[in-house]
Amino acid sequence: MHLSLSHDMLALTIQEDSKTFYFLQNIADKNFQKKIGRKDKMIIFKEQDELVQRRYFLKLISKIYLRKTGNVEQARIIENTIDKSIKISLLKSNQVLQKMSINLSIEDNYAVVFYMGSHNTLFASYLKSYFKDHLVRIRPKNGTITLYPNSDITVRLLEKLLAQKELFGCFVEFSYSMDDFLAYKKSFVSKRAKRSRHNALFSLLEEYFGVLGCKMEDSFDMIRSNYLTLVKKYHPDSCGLYDGDLHVKYVAKFQEVQNAYEMLKMHFRHADAKSA
Repeated sequence: MHLSLSHDMLALTIQEDSKTFYFLQNIADKNFQKKIGRKDKMIIFKEQDELVQRRYFLKLISKIYLRKTGNVEQARIIENTIDKSIKISLLKSNQVLQKMSINLSIEDNYAVVFYMGSHNTLFASYLKSYFKDHLVRIRPKNGTITLYPNSDITVRLLEKLLAQKELFGCFVEFSYSMDDFLAYKKSFVSKRAKRSRHNALFSLLEEYFGVLGCKMEDSFDMIRSNYLTLVKKYHPDSCGLYDGDLHVKYVAKFQEVQNAYEMLKMHFRHADAKSA
């Protein structure tokens, strides 16, 4: 078993032990709602309401890791890593660690665009979790993810991300212009950035309303009503499958609806605070 830690993720790779991996996967399926995965990997995101079962799950993983490696120090690290996402992968003998090559550019000295080449659900979900409270636009058709900054925290998080060599068990290589990035850091809080953020925010809000089948002028009550209908319709359990293309589509749609609702809820909360 191989353990690696990043800024906000604990990644565990299990070699040649399908029984242990599927045992942990089965427990995760029963106890955690905010997670994604495939046959040979899964990511469990931190959820405040799931801290109790999360502690038990980490304690179980720690015991398995200690039994297999004898490394007491790292076993303790696993047990106490309560504030990170958990990524578990199964690596078979005929597999090598996947390598992700990601091109990055900065548009109008404001938006950060990640070019994947093709859509990567795991990386997209990771970015949404990593850049929490940010506007993140995912375009599966052209394999891009656009990040819209909201404070100087954005730049600090981005620097840490670009320094990573491994993410959730995959080798990662970011290609970008260092000169452009340094210029971006210096001018991040410029007036043009503020104007661009306003335009980007309006565009994203319009998209989120559309995801929930609403119009910009609709009330929050209408948004919530549509949201409840859609999450019930597209909940992964409703398709009766735990594998295959249909389940993947339901998971993607369910996450899209969840994200749109959370962003609009935040928007209405801020609007109410300003008008108070």
